[in-house]
Amino acid sequence: MRKRPFIAGAVAGVIALAGCSNPESSGSESGQDTVTIAVNGLPDGLTASKWGGSASHVVLTGLGSQLLAYDLGATPEEACASPSYDVKGRLAESAELNADGTAIVVKLRDLTSQWGNKLSSDDVVWSFETGMKRDGIMEGSLRSAGFDTADIATVVDEKTVELNLLTPYSFSITGLQQNLFDVYDSTEAQKHVTKDDPIADDWLSNHLADYSGWKLESYTPASSLVLTADPDWGGERGSVKKIVINAVPNTATRSQLVSSGEAQVANGFDYDQYETLAKSDVRVNECAGLGRDTMMFNTRSGPLKDKRVRQALSMAIDRQALVDGAYAGIGEPAKGTFPFSPGAPAYEHDVEGAKKLLAEAGFPDGFKLTLSYGTSRPGPVAEKSSVLIKSQLAEIGVDVDLQVIASATNLTTVLQEGRYQALLYAEPIVIADPAFYTYAFYVSDAPSNATGWGDPAYDQLRKDLAATPTDDTAERERIETAMSAIVDDAAANLALVNVRNVNVISDKLSGGTPQTNGQIYFNDLGR
Repeated sequence: MRKRPFIAGAVAGVIALAGCSNPESSGSESGQDTVTIAVNGLPDGLTASKWGGSASHVVLTGLGSQLLAYDLGATPEEACASPSYDVKGRLAESAELNADGTAIVVKLRDLTSQWGNKLSSDDVVWSFETGMKRDGIMEGSLRSAGFDTADIATVVDEKTVELNLLTPYSFSITGLQQNLFDVYDSTEAQKHVTKDDPIADDWLSNHLADYSGWKLESYTPASSLVLTADPDWGGERGSVKKIVINAVPNTATRSQLVSSGEAQVANGFDYDQYETLAKSDVRVNECAGLGRDTMMFNTRSGPLKDKRVRQALSMAIDRQALVDGAYAGIGEPAKGTFPFSPGAPAYEHDVEGAKKLLAEAGFPDGFKLTLSYGTSRPGPVAEKSSVLIKSQLAEIGVDVDLQVIASATNLTTVLQEGRYQALLYAEPIVIADPAFYTYAFYVSDAPSNATGWGDPAYDQLRKDLAATPTDDTAERERIETAMSAIVDDAAANLALVNVRNVNVISDKLSGGTPQTNGQIYFNDLGR
């Protein structure tokens, strides 16, 4: 579905993307009925309400019960060599802006749920309305994309629904592929509504009632998930008939599983493991992405309330040393808060300059800082990067205490409630338009912005960017540059490393192109 320029490809002309690291192997000979996937972690529930960061991305991206999807290409090599941010239909046959720009008209495919019910407009309306109650971030994401969250949808007929807009933004249509926007089988789900649970979230957290094409064989929260292909689904899929997903927190064990062939797909490794894995019977898909590993500050109190202190911490961090030491050279040191980095680089490594700023802010001898992190997000790399950051900040007198948050769900809660002083995190880009990813952690009232920092001028610029057609590159770059200057100066959320999407797949298994958030779509396996 290629749209008119106003709503077409999100970042054309902004970012140059590189190719995969292993183009010679396509793994085209599949025929494998059962695929085992070894991941760092699985979430505590199958909906967004118990969000587990990358663990939830694994499930929701994998199932893929969303209206649209990014059209990434036929193979991982094609997607990396010539990436596209055009969208195509998944549950939707088409999605187009209406003539007056007040709604996106969605026509649905003929698909069947695991419970034998046909996909309908009522499913879309119920899913979006309850989804906003289930997860506040979904409501914020819809609002940021210009949707009328007070009156989200209008049924035209059984297979046609209008998603209502207050303002048509540059990513209003492409945003519909985001994995928060699941469409459920409302007929089945509503059978499990209770007085205490009017949106059936408890039941949906442990059962499947969607249009993913998969039946739930078993699910142990945070541990394992087993799916079987539904022959009556009606959509397109690869040859794989069964998927077993196991949470394997230990990276060495995951490496052994995929190297031996006991698992056919794995991700979330220490970066220095990929070179060894590439020598076994697997292909390592290492593709450019827009994601970033970041460091957030709680700016409400203490030393971090002063932006000079935050700027000093940024200056003390040697991002190239992080890439070389923790990331094994896979990735790029961030030059500014946002990956498009318009204008001159904002970040500099200057230890003496950092000491001077700290002294000006009243902390010539430094201070104590608690740095929290979890291995679910940004991943196992946090164990190494946190130690390097602790060492680097010690050079300016900052005494860092490292605090590990073991649970993926708890990590998300800590983030959203702002219960941290400093926090390592990862920001996978689920909508590849700067007008979106400059929203989630930066706009004053964004659900994920718990730093305490906000700026009305920045908020307005973000709206201006979203309302600017994607083909007006000069105006978009002007706005992006102004936005970058504000957030780089505030230093409330530092980008550390611009990361790549990397996963490991058996040479005998085709499919598995990484999505923009680094995860794979299960129906792509075996294609």
